[in-house]
Amino acid sequence: MRTVPIVLAGVVALGLLSAPASGADGVAAGPTWSPGTPDVVIAQAAQGKKLHFPNAERLADGSIVAVAREGAGHTGQDGRLLLLTSDDGGQAWSEPEVVYDSQYDDRDPMITQLASGRLLLSWFQIDYSVTPAEPMGTRVAHSDDGGETWSAPVVVESMLSGESDIVDTYELGWNGSHGQVKELPGGDLIIPLYGTVPDDKWQKATVVRSTDGGETWSAATESMVASATSTHYQEPVLTVLPGGVVHALLRIGTAASTMGAVHSQESWSRDGGRTWSAPAEIDLVTSSAHTEVLRDGSVFLAYGDLSGHFTDRRGTVGAVIRSPQSPWNGAARELVWDSGTGDQANPAVVEVRPGRVLVIGFDSAASRLVGTFVSVSEIRPDRPDPRRVDLAALVSSGAATVSTDLTHVQAGRPGVGVLGALDGVVGYWDAAWAPRAAPASYTVEFAESRRVSSVGVALKPGYASAATVSVRSGGAWRDVGTLDSAVRWGDDLTWFDAPGMADAVRVTITSSNGWAVLAELGVRAPGA
Repeated sequence: MRTVPIVLAGVVALGLLSAPASGADGVAAGPTWSPGTPDVVIAQAAQGKKLHFPNAERLADGSIVAVAREGAGHTGQDGRLLLLTSDDGGQAWSEPEVVYDSQYDDRDPMITQLASGRLLLSWFQIDYSVTPAEPMGTRVAHSDDGGETWSAPVVVESMLSGESDIVDTYELGWNGSHGQVKELPGGDLIIPLYGTVPDDKWQKATVVRSTDGGETWSAATESMVASATSTHYQEPVLTVLPGGVVHALLRIGTAASTMGAVHSQESWSRDGGRTWSAPAEIDLVTSSAHTEVLRDGSVFLAYGDLSGHFTDRRGTVGAVIRSPQSPWNGAARELVWDSGTGDQANPAVVEVRPGRVLVIGFDSAASRLVGTFVSVSEIRPDRPDPRRVDLAALVSSGAATVSTDLTHVQAGRPGVGVLGALDGVVGYWDAAWAPRAAPASYTVEFAESRRVSSVGVALKPGYASAATVSVRSGGAWRDVGTLDSAVRWGDDLTWFDAPGMADAVRVTITSSNGWAVLAELGVRAPGA
Protein backbone atom coordinates (compact mmCIF):
# COMPACT_ATOMS: atom_id res chain seq x y z
CA MET A 1 0.00 0.00 0.00
CA ARG A 2 1.57 3.28 -1.11
CA THR A 3 1.25 5.69 1.83
CA VAL A 4 2.90 9.09 1.96
CA PRO A 5 3.38 10.45 5.49
CA ILE A 6 2.28 14.10 5.59
CA VAL A 7 4.58 15.89 8.03
CA LEU A 8 4.25 19.67 8.06
CA ALA A 9 7.16 20.67 10.23
CA GLY A 10 10.43 20.99 8.39
CA VAL A 11 9.14 20.26 4.90
CA VAL A 12 7.18 23.34 3.95
CA ALA A 13 10.24 25.42 3.08
CA LEU A 14 11.36 22.97 0.44
CA GLY A 15 7.98 21.41 -0.20
CA LEU A 16 9.58 17.97 -0.36
CA LEU A 17 8.89 14.75 1.47
CA SER A 18 10.21 11.21 1.51
CA ALA A 19 7.37 9.65 -0.44
CA PRO A 20 7.30 6.23 -2.08
CA ALA A 21 8.76 6.09 -5.53
CA SER A 22 6.36 5.05 -8.26
CA GLY A 23 8.13 4.40 -11.50
CA ALA A 24 10.10 6.30 -14.08
CA ASP A 25 8.77 9.42 -15.79
CA GLY A 26 6.04 8.62 -18.29
CA VAL A 27 5.18 5.16 -16.99
CA ALA A 28 3.43 3.58 -14.02
CA ALA A 29 5.64 1.19 -12.10
CA GLY A 30 4.02 -1.85 -10.57
CA PRO A 31 3.79 -5.60 -10.69
CA THR A 32 4.12 -7.49 -13.94
CA TRP A 33 0.71 -9.13 -13.67
CA SER A 34 -2.59 -7.41 -14.51
CA PRO A 35 -5.30 -7.78 -11.85
CA GLY A 36 -7.97 -7.91 -14.55
CA THR A 37 -6.35 -10.57 -16.73
CA PRO A 38 -5.62 -13.98 -15.22
CA ASP A 39 -2.64 -16.01 -16.37
CA VAL A 40 -4.51 -19.30 -16.55
CA VAL A 41 -8.09 -20.52 -16.70
CA ILE A 42 -8.17 -23.45 -14.31
CA ALA A 43 -11.70 -24.72 -14.79
CA GLN A 44 -15.00 -23.82 -16.43
CA ALA A 45 -18.26 -24.48 -14.60
CA ALA A 46 -20.94 -26.73 -16.04
CA GLN A 47 -23.69 -25.03 -18.02
CA GLY A 48 -25.87 -22.92 -15.74
CA LYS A 49 -23.43 -23.23 -12.81
CA LYS A 50 -20.73 -21.09 -11.23
CA LEU A 51 -17.50 -21.92 -9.48
CA HIS A 52 -16.70 -20.45 -6.07
CA PHE A 53 -14.43 -20.82 -3.04
CA PRO A 54 -11.27 -22.50 -4.34
CA ASN A 55 -8.67 -23.99 -2.07
CA ALA A 56 -5.44 -25.73 -3.00
CA GLU A 57 -2.45 -27.62 -1.63
CA ARG A 58 0.96 -28.35 -3.07
CA LEU A 59 1.56 -32.04 -2.48
CA ALA A 60 4.76 -33.77 -1.44
CA ASP A 61 5.40 -34.92 -5.03
CA GLY A 62 5.19 -31.33 -6.34
CA SER A 63 1.76 -31.63 -7.92
CA ILE A 64 -1.15 -29.39 -6.91
CA VAL A 65 -4.60 -30.49 -5.83
CA ALA A 66 -7.43 -27.96 -5.80
CA VAL A 67 -11.06 -28.06 -4.69
CA ALA A 68 -13.96 -25.70 -5.31
CA ARG A 69 -17.71 -25.41 -4.95
CA GLU A 70 -19.96 -25.56 -8.02
CA GLY A 71 -23.55 -24.33 -7.94
CA ALA A 72 -26.03 -22.05 -9.63
CA GLY A 73 -25.13 -19.14 -7.37
CA HIS A 74 -23.08 -18.01 -4.40
CA THR A 75 -25.44 -19.99 -2.16
CA GLY A 76 -28.06 -22.62 -2.88
CA GLN A 77 -29.08 -26.19 -2.22
CA ASP A 78 -27.28 -27.46 -5.34
CA GLY A 79 -23.77 -26.64 -4.09
CA ARG A 80 -21.37 -29.54 -4.66
CA LEU A 81 -17.62 -30.04 -4.29
CA LEU A 82 -15.19 -30.57 -7.17
CA LEU A 83 -11.55 -31.68 -7.23
CA LEU A 84 -8.90 -31.13 -9.90
CA THR A 85 -5.14 -31.48 -10.15
CA SER A 86 -2.11 -30.05 -11.92
CA ASP A 87 1.22 -31.79 -12.54
CA ASP A 88 3.04 -28.84 -14.12
CA GLY A 89 2.96 -26.12 -11.49
CA GLY A 90 -0.53 -24.87 -12.23
CA GLN A 91 -0.30 -24.26 -15.98
CA ALA A 92 -2.59 -27.13 -17.03
CA TRP A 93 -5.34 -28.79 -15.00
CA SER A 94 -7.36 -31.98 -15.06
CA GLU A 95 -11.08 -31.88 -15.71
CA PRO A 96 -12.96 -31.24 -12.45
CA GLU A 97 -14.48 -34.31 -10.82
CA VAL A 98 -17.30 -34.31 -8.29
CA VAL A 99 -15.87 -35.35 -4.95
CA TYR A 100 -18.94 -34.78 -2.77
CA ASP A 101 -22.57 -33.86 -3.43
CA SER A 102 -25.12 -34.16 -0.65
CA GLN A 103 -28.74 -33.06 -0.40
CA TYR A 104 -27.51 -29.80 1.17
CA ASP A 105 -25.35 -26.90 0.02
CA ASP A 106 -21.80 -28.25 0.35
CA ARG A 107 -19.52 -25.22 0.52
CA ASP A 108 -16.15 -23.69 1.40
CA PRO A 109 -14.08 -26.82 0.74
CA MET A 110 -10.53 -26.99 2.12
CA ILE A 111 -7.86 -29.54 1.20
CA THR A 112 -4.84 -30.58 3.28
CA GLN A 113 -2.12 -33.20 2.88
CA LEU A 114 -0.72 -34.76 6.05
CA ALA A 115 2.84 -35.93 6.57
CA SER A 116 1.57 -39.49 6.03
CA GLY A 117 0.33 -38.54 2.55
CA ARG A 118 -3.33 -38.70 3.60
CA LEU A 119 -5.57 -36.02 2.09
CA LEU A 120 -8.21 -34.34 4.23
CA LEU A 121 -11.19 -32.58 2.70
CA SER A 122 -13.16 -30.30 5.02
CA TRP A 123 -16.27 -28.23 4.33
CA PHE A 124 -19.56 -27.15 5.87
CA GLN A 125 -23.18 -27.56 4.85
CA ILE A 126 -26.30 -25.39 4.84
CA ASP A 127 -29.88 -26.55 4.28
CA TYR A 128 -31.66 -23.94 2.16
CA SER A 129 -34.84 -26.01 1.89
CA VAL A 130 -36.05 -24.57 5.21
CA THR A 131 -36.63 -20.99 6.37
CA PRO A 132 -34.51 -19.63 7.83
CA ALA A 133 -31.72 -21.64 6.25
CA GLU A 134 -30.14 -24.09 8.67
CA PRO A 135 -26.39 -24.72 8.91
CA MET A 136 -25.69 -28.44 9.20
CA GLY A 137 -22.16 -28.26 10.59
CA THR A 138 -18.64 -28.99 9.41
CA ARG A 139 -17.53 -32.28 7.84
CA VAL A 140 -14.18 -33.95 7.18
CA ALA A 141 -13.44 -36.84 4.81
CA HIS A 142 -10.09 -38.48 4.12
CA SER A 143 -8.39 -40.21 1.20
CA ASP A 144 -5.38 -42.52 1.39
CA ASP A 145 -5.05 -43.06 -2.37
CA GLY A 146 -4.39 -39.55 -3.63
CA GLY A 147 -8.04 -38.55 -3.90
CA GLU A 148 -9.22 -41.53 -5.96
CA THR A 149 -11.61 -42.62 -3.19
CA TRP A 150 -12.85 -40.94 -0.05
CA SER A 151 -14.12 -42.04 3.31
CA ALA A 152 -17.60 -41.25 4.51
CA PRO A 153 -17.55 -37.76 6.03
CA VAL A 154 -17.45 -37.36 9.80
CA VAL A 155 -18.93 -34.49 11.77
CA VAL A 156 -16.64 -32.09 13.58
CA GLU A 157 -18.23 -31.94 17.02
CA SER A 158 -18.39 -28.46 18.52
CA MET A 159 -19.85 -26.29 21.25
CA LEU A 160 -21.00 -24.14 18.33
CA SER A 161 -24.20 -26.12 17.86
CA GLY A 162 -27.53 -26.87 19.50
CA GLU A 163 -31.08 -25.55 19.73
CA SER A 164 -31.83 -21.93 20.59
CA ASP A 165 -34.80 -19.65 21.11
CA ILE A 166 -33.10 -16.68 19.43
CA VAL A 167 -34.56 -15.62 16.11
CA ASP A 168 -31.67 -13.99 14.30
CA THR A 169 -29.88 -15.09 11.15
CA TYR A 170 -30.27 -18.66 12.35
CA GLU A 171 -32.42 -20.12 15.12
CA LEU A 172 -29.77 -22.43 16.56
CA GLY A 173 -26.14 -22.66 17.48
CA TRP A 174 -24.16 -23.37 14.34
CA ASN A 175 -20.66 -23.63 12.93
CA GLY A 176 -18.81 -23.36 9.66
CA SER A 177 -15.19 -23.40 8.61
CA HIS A 178 -13.12 -21.38 6.18
CA GLY A 179 -9.63 -22.53 7.03
CA GLN A 180 -7.59 -25.62 6.26
CA VAL A 181 -7.01 -28.39 8.76
CA LYS A 182 -3.46 -27.93 10.06
CA GLU A 183 -1.05 -30.63 11.20
CA LEU A 184 1.04 -29.86 14.28
CA PRO A 185 4.47 -31.19 15.18
CA GLY A 186 3.76 -34.58 16.69
CA GLY A 187 0.84 -35.34 14.37
CA ASP A 188 -2.19 -33.81 16.09
CA LEU A 189 -4.59 -31.95 13.79
CA ILE A 190 -6.61 -28.80 14.45
CA ILE A 191 -9.46 -27.37 12.41
CA PRO A 192 -10.69 -23.77 12.81
CA LEU A 193 -14.42 -23.14 13.24
CA TYR A 194 -16.61 -20.10 13.65
CA GLY A 195 -20.27 -19.74 14.59
CA THR A 196 -22.57 -19.28 17.55
CA VAL A 197 -23.54 -21.08 20.71
CA PRO A 198 -27.25 -21.30 21.55
CA ASP A 199 -28.71 -18.06 22.94
CA ASP A 200 -25.77 -15.88 21.87
CA LYS A 201 -25.86 -14.31 18.42
CA TRP A 202 -22.20 -13.14 18.47
CA GLN A 203 -19.98 -15.39 16.39
CA LYS A 204 -16.99 -17.00 18.07
CA ALA A 205 -13.85 -18.68 16.75
CA THR A 206 -12.64 -22.04 18.04
CA VAL A 207 -10.38 -24.94 17.09
CA VAL A 208 -11.18 -28.64 17.43
CA ARG A 209 -8.50 -31.33 17.65
CA SER A 210 -8.09 -34.76 16.08
CA THR A 211 -5.52 -37.27 17.34
CA ASP A 212 -6.28 -40.04 14.81
CA GLY A 213 -5.53 -38.52 11.44
CA GLY A 214 -8.83 -36.71 11.06
CA GLU A 215 -11.10 -39.69 11.60
CA THR A 216 -12.75 -38.24 14.72
CA TRP A 217 -13.18 -34.72 16.08
CA SER A 218 -14.48 -34.41 19.63
CA ALA A 219 -15.98 -31.28 21.18
CA ALA A 220 -14.12 -32.24 24.34
CA THR A 221 -10.92 -31.09 22.59
CA GLU A 222 -12.32 -27.71 21.50
CA SER A 223 -10.49 -24.51 22.47
CA MET A 224 -11.84 -20.99 22.32
CA VAL A 225 -9.80 -18.64 20.15
CA ALA A 226 -11.92 -15.50 20.36
CA SER A 227 -15.26 -14.45 21.82
CA ALA A 228 -16.67 -11.02 22.67
CA THR A 229 -20.00 -9.27 22.85
CA SER A 230 -20.57 -6.89 19.94
CA THR A 231 -17.94 -8.59 17.76
CA HIS A 232 -18.28 -11.36 15.22
CA TYR A 233 -15.10 -13.44 14.92
CA GLN A 234 -15.31 -15.08 11.52
CA GLU A 235 -13.37 -17.28 9.11
CA PRO A 236 -10.36 -18.07 11.33
CA VAL A 237 -7.36 -19.09 9.24
CA LEU A 238 -4.52 -20.99 10.92
CA THR A 239 -0.83 -20.83 10.00
CA VAL A 240 1.62 -23.22 11.65
CA LEU A 241 5.02 -21.57 12.00
CA PRO A 242 8.43 -22.99 12.93
CA GLY A 243 8.53 -24.37 16.44
CA GLY A 244 4.83 -25.21 16.33
CA VAL A 245 3.63 -21.66 16.96
CA VAL A 246 0.13 -21.26 15.53
CA HIS A 247 -1.18 -17.94 14.22
CA ALA A 248 -4.93 -17.35 13.83
CA LEU A 249 -6.09 -14.62 11.46
CA LEU A 250 -9.63 -13.47 12.27
CA ARG A 251 -12.06 -11.64 10.04
CA ILE A 252 -14.11 -9.18 12.09
CA GLY A 253 -17.78 -8.32 11.75
CA THR A 254 -19.95 -5.94 13.74
CA ALA A 255 -23.63 -5.44 14.40
CA ALA A 256 -23.71 -3.04 11.46
CA SER A 257 -22.10 -5.33 8.90
CA THR A 258 -20.02 -8.43 8.36
CA MET A 259 -18.68 -6.89 5.14
CA GLY A 260 -17.46 -3.59 6.59
CA ALA A 261 -13.96 -2.14 6.53
CA VAL A 262 -13.06 -3.35 10.02
CA HIS A 263 -9.46 -4.21 10.81
CA SER A 264 -8.76 -7.90 11.25
CA GLN A 265 -7.40 -9.37 14.45
CA GLU A 266 -4.86 -12.05 15.25
CA SER A 267 -4.34 -14.52 18.06
CA TRP A 268 -1.40 -16.79 18.90
CA SER A 269 -1.05 -20.24 20.41
CA ARG A 270 2.26 -21.59 21.69
CA ASP A 271 0.91 -24.85 23.09
CA GLY A 272 -0.50 -26.54 20.01
CA GLY A 273 -3.80 -24.69 19.86
CA ARG A 274 -4.91 -25.44 23.42
CA THR A 275 -4.79 -21.84 24.63
CA TRP A 276 -4.78 -18.58 22.71
CA SER A 277 -3.67 -15.01 23.30
CA ALA A 278 -6.22 -12.23 23.51
CA PRO A 279 -7.04 -11.14 19.95
CA ALA A 280 -5.20 -7.99 18.84
CA GLU A 281 -6.03 -5.69 15.95
CA ILE A 282 -3.72 -5.54 12.92
CA ASP A 283 -3.64 -3.11 10.01
CA LEU A 284 -5.11 -5.52 7.43
CA VAL A 285 -8.81 -5.71 6.54
CA THR A 286 -9.16 -9.30 5.43
CA SER A 287 -11.91 -11.71 4.50
CA SER A 288 -11.93 -15.30 3.24
CA ALA A 289 -8.16 -15.60 3.50
CA HIS A 290 -5.60 -18.31 2.83
CA THR A 291 -1.94 -18.51 3.83
CA GLU A 292 1.09 -20.37 2.51
CA VAL A 293 4.33 -20.69 4.46
CA LEU A 294 6.99 -20.14 1.83
CA ARG A 295 10.23 -22.03 1.60
CA ASP A 296 12.17 -18.98 2.79
CA GLY A 297 10.10 -18.88 6.02
CA SER A 298 7.93 -15.89 5.12
CA VAL A 299 4.16 -16.20 4.71
CA PHE A 300 2.15 -15.29 1.63
CA LEU A 301 -1.33 -14.15 2.60
CA ALA A 302 -4.07 -13.98 -0.05
CA TYR A 303 -7.36 -12.43 0.99
CA GLY A 304 -10.47 -10.60 -0.09
CA ASP A 305 -9.76 -6.96 0.66
CA LEU A 306 -12.54 -5.08 2.46
CA SER A 307 -10.56 -1.90 3.09
CA GLY A 308 -11.83 -0.07 0.00
CA HIS A 309 -8.26 0.87 -0.74
CA PHE A 310 -7.71 -0.86 -4.07
CA THR A 311 -11.31 -0.88 -5.34
CA ASP A 312 -14.83 -0.69 -3.93
CA ARG A 313 -15.12 -4.40 -4.70
CA ARG A 314 -13.66 -7.28 -2.70
CA GLY A 315 -10.60 -7.75 -4.86
CA THR A 316 -7.98 -10.37 -4.04
CA VAL A 317 -4.87 -8.89 -2.43
CA GLY A 318 -1.54 -10.62 -1.85
CA ALA A 319 0.55 -9.64 1.17
CA VAL A 320 3.96 -10.92 2.21
CA ILE A 321 4.53 -11.38 5.93
CA ARG A 322 8.32 -11.43 6.15
CA SER A 323 8.50 -11.79 9.95
CA PRO A 324 5.49 -14.03 10.59
CA GLN A 325 6.25 -14.66 14.28
CA SER A 326 5.79 -10.95 14.96
CA PRO A 327 2.48 -9.04 14.67
CA TRP A 328 1.23 -9.06 11.09
CA ASN A 329 1.40 -5.30 10.61
CA GLY A 330 3.02 -3.22 7.90
CA ALA A 331 3.05 -5.97 5.28
CA ALA A 332 3.76 -5.06 1.68
CA ARG A 333 0.71 -5.83 -0.42
CA GLU A 334 -0.59 -5.61 -3.96
CA LEU A 335 -3.88 -6.23 -5.73
CA VAL A 336 -3.61 -9.58 -7.51
CA TRP A 337 -7.05 -10.24 -9.00
CA ASP A 338 -10.21 -8.19 -9.57
CA SER A 339 -12.97 -9.87 -11.55
CA GLY A 340 -14.90 -6.61 -11.88
CA THR A 341 -17.86 -7.92 -9.86
CA GLY A 342 -18.83 -7.85 -6.21
CA ASP A 343 -18.93 -11.65 -6.01
CA GLN A 344 -15.25 -12.51 -5.72
CA ALA A 345 -12.26 -13.20 -3.43
CA ASN A 346 -12.08 -16.43 -1.35
CA PRO A 347 -8.62 -17.04 -2.85
CA ALA A 348 -6.16 -19.90 -2.50
CA VAL A 349 -2.37 -19.73 -2.77
CA VAL A 350 0.35 -22.32 -3.36
CA GLU A 351 4.08 -21.85 -3.86
CA VAL A 352 4.81 -23.47 -7.21
CA ARG A 353 8.55 -22.90 -6.95
CA PRO A 354 10.71 -20.95 -4.52
CA GLY A 355 9.61 -17.32 -4.56
CA ARG A 356 6.76 -17.81 -7.02
CA VAL A 357 3.15 -18.47 -6.04
CA LEU A 358 -0.08 -19.24 -7.84
CA VAL A 359 -3.07 -17.30 -6.50
CA ILE A 360 -6.36 -18.96 -7.44
CA GLY A 361 -9.61 -17.04 -7.58
CA PHE A 362 -12.92 -17.18 -9.37
CA ASP A 363 -14.62 -15.14 -12.06
CA SER A 364 -18.31 -15.30 -11.23
CA ALA A 365 -19.41 -13.51 -14.41
CA ALA A 366 -17.54 -16.00 -16.61
CA SER A 367 -18.29 -18.99 -14.34
CA ARG A 368 -14.69 -20.13 -14.07
CA LEU A 369 -11.72 -20.61 -11.78
CA VAL A 370 -8.67 -18.56 -12.70
CA GLY A 371 -5.08 -18.25 -11.56
CA THR A 372 -2.43 -15.54 -11.41
CA PHE A 373 1.28 -16.24 -10.98
CA VAL A 374 3.02 -13.83 -8.62
CA SER A 375 6.72 -13.36 -8.01
CA VAL A 376 6.94 -12.75 -4.29
CA SER A 377 9.81 -10.30 -4.77
CA GLU A 378 7.45 -7.96 -6.65
CA ILE A 379 5.43 -7.41 -3.48
CA ARG A 380 7.87 -5.24 -1.60
CA PRO A 381 7.93 -2.29 0.78
CA ASP A 382 7.72 1.18 -0.64
CA ARG A 383 10.93 2.94 -1.66
CA PRO A 384 11.46 6.55 -0.59
CA ASP A 385 11.03 9.15 -3.31
CA PRO A 386 13.03 12.17 -2.16
CA ARG A 387 11.94 14.22 -5.18
CA ARG A 388 8.21 14.03 -4.38
CA VAL A 389 6.75 17.40 -3.43
CA ASP A 390 4.42 17.43 -0.42
CA LEU A 391 1.48 19.19 -2.00
CA ALA A 392 -0.69 18.72 1.09
CA ALA A 393 1.88 20.55 3.20
CA LEU A 394 2.05 23.40 0.70
CA VAL A 395 -1.73 23.75 0.75
CA SER A 396 -1.82 23.61 4.55
CA SER A 397 0.80 26.39 4.81
CA GLY A 398 -0.86 28.61 2.23
CA ALA A 399 1.94 28.12 -0.29
CA ALA A 400 -0.52 26.47 -2.69
CA THR A 401 -4.27 26.42 -3.29
CA VAL A 402 -6.67 23.94 -4.86
CA SER A 403 -9.52 24.76 -7.20
CA THR A 404 -11.73 21.88 -8.31
CA ASP A 405 -15.25 20.63 -8.89
CA LEU A 406 -14.35 17.29 -7.30
CA THR A 407 -15.89 18.40 -4.01
CA HIS A 408 -17.97 15.44 -2.89
CA VAL A 409 -17.75 14.38 0.77
CA GLN A 410 -19.21 11.20 2.21
CA ALA A 411 -20.25 10.29 5.72
CA GLY A 412 -18.05 7.57 7.19
CA ARG A 413 -15.37 8.07 4.53
CA PRO A 414 -12.98 10.71 5.90
CA GLY A 415 -10.53 10.18 3.04
CA VAL A 416 -13.07 11.35 0.46
CA GLY A 417 -12.75 15.08 -0.12
CA VAL A 418 -10.85 17.76 -1.97
CA LEU A 419 -7.58 16.98 -0.19
CA GLY A 420 -8.03 13.24 -0.69
CA ALA A 421 -6.11 13.61 -3.95
CA LEU A 422 -3.09 15.00 -2.07
CA ASP A 423 -3.01 12.70 0.97
CA GLY A 424 -0.30 10.38 -0.33
CA VAL A 425 -2.65 7.39 -0.52
CA VAL A 426 -3.67 6.00 -3.90
CA GLY A 427 -6.97 4.54 -2.76
CA TYR A 428 -10.57 4.27 -3.88
CA TRP A 429 -11.81 5.90 -0.67
CA ASP A 430 -8.80 8.23 -0.33
CA ALA A 431 -9.54 10.50 -3.25
CA ALA A 432 -11.26 13.58 -4.59
CA TRP A 433 -14.68 12.77 -6.03
CA ALA A 434 -17.15 14.62 -8.23
CA PRO A 435 -20.78 13.69 -7.52
CA ARG A 436 -21.24 12.99 -11.23
CA ALA A 437 -19.45 11.61 -14.25
CA ALA A 438 -16.68 13.41 -16.15
CA PRO A 439 -15.74 16.00 -17.19
CA ALA A 440 -14.13 17.30 -14.00
CA SER A 441 -10.91 19.13 -13.19
CA TYR A 442 -8.48 19.56 -10.32
CA THR A 443 -5.90 22.37 -10.21
CA VAL A 444 -3.13 23.10 -7.72
CA GLU A 445 -1.76 26.65 -7.99
CA PHE A 446 1.53 27.58 -6.34
CA ALA A 447 1.95 30.93 -4.61
CA GLU A 448 5.35 31.16 -6.26
CA SER A 449 6.48 29.53 -9.46
CA ARG A 450 8.60 26.44 -8.81
CA ARG A 451 10.76 24.08 -10.82
CA VAL A 452 9.23 20.65 -11.47
CA SER A 453 10.39 17.57 -13.33
CA SER A 454 7.25 15.43 -13.63
CA VAL A 455 3.60 15.14 -12.69
CA GLY A 456 1.99 11.89 -11.54
CA VAL A 457 -1.68 10.93 -11.63
CA ALA A 458 -3.86 8.05 -10.42
CA LEU A 459 -7.53 7.94 -11.41
CA LYS A 460 -10.43 5.84 -10.10
CA PRO A 461 -9.00 2.43 -9.09
CA GLY A 462 -10.67 -0.47 -10.83
CA TYR A 463 -12.72 1.62 -13.26
CA ALA A 464 -12.05 2.97 -16.75
CA SER A 465 -11.23 6.68 -16.78
CA ALA A 466 -9.31 9.09 -19.00
CA ALA A 467 -7.55 12.36 -18.25
CA THR A 468 -5.26 15.05 -19.58
CA VAL A 469 -2.40 16.35 -17.41
CA SER A 470 -1.24 19.95 -17.84
CA VAL A 471 1.16 22.45 -16.29
CA ARG A 472 1.05 26.25 -16.42
CA SER A 473 3.96 28.64 -16.65
CA GLY A 474 3.76 32.38 -17.29
CA GLY A 475 0.00 32.14 -17.70
CA ALA A 476 0.20 29.58 -20.53
CA TRP A 477 -1.00 25.99 -20.14
CA ARG A 478 0.68 23.07 -21.89
CA ASP A 479 -0.38 19.45 -21.89
CA VAL A 480 2.31 17.03 -20.66
CA GLY A 481 0.44 13.73 -20.82
CA THR A 482 -2.76 11.85 -21.48
CA LEU A 483 -4.26 8.81 -19.80
CA ASP A 484 -6.43 6.91 -22.25
CA SER A 485 -9.69 5.38 -21.04
CA ALA A 486 -8.68 2.13 -19.42
CA VAL A 487 -9.12 0.26 -16.17
CA ARG A 488 -6.14 0.79 -13.88
CA TRP A 489 -5.34 -0.88 -10.58
CA GLY A 490 -2.69 -0.74 -7.96
CA ASP A 491 -1.05 1.91 -5.88
CA ASP A 492 1.22 3.52 -8.45
CA LEU A 493 0.88 6.86 -10.14
CA THR A 494 1.50 7.29 -13.85
CA TRP A 495 4.22 9.91 -14.23
CA PHE A 496 4.66 12.33 -17.13
CA ASP A 497 7.75 14.39 -17.88
CA ALA A 498 7.10 18.09 -17.26
CA PRO A 499 10.53 19.76 -16.95
CA GLY A 500 10.69 23.47 -16.29
CA MET A 501 9.07 26.15 -14.16
CA ALA A 502 5.41 25.83 -13.23
CA ASP A 503 2.96 27.96 -11.30
CA ALA A 504 0.11 25.42 -11.51
CA VAL A 505 -0.65 21.80 -12.39
CA ARG A 506 -4.01 20.50 -13.55
CA VAL A 507 -5.73 17.18 -14.14
CA THR A 508 -8.76 17.23 -16.43
CA ILE A 509 -10.77 14.02 -16.22
CA THR A 510 -12.29 13.65 -19.66
CA SER A 511 -14.25 10.40 -19.24
CA SER A 512 -15.19 8.14 -16.35
CA ASN A 513 -17.15 5.01 -15.56
CA GLY A 514 -19.52 6.45 -12.99
CA TRP A 515 -18.50 9.39 -10.87
CA ALA A 516 -15.22 11.09 -11.75
CA VAL A 517 -12.45 10.37 -9.23
CA LEU A 518 -8.89 11.61 -8.83
CA ALA A 519 -7.18 9.17 -6.48
CA GLU A 520 -3.86 11.04 -6.32
CA LEU A 521 -1.93 13.92 -7.85
CA GLY A 522 1.84 14.06 -7.42
CA VAL A 523 4.61 16.43 -8.42
CA ARG A 524 8.33 15.74 -8.49
CA ALA A 525 11.06 18.33 -8.21
CA PRO A 526 14.33 17.94 -10.16
CA GLY A 527 16.98 15.78 -8.52
CA ALA A 528 19.99 17.35 -6.86
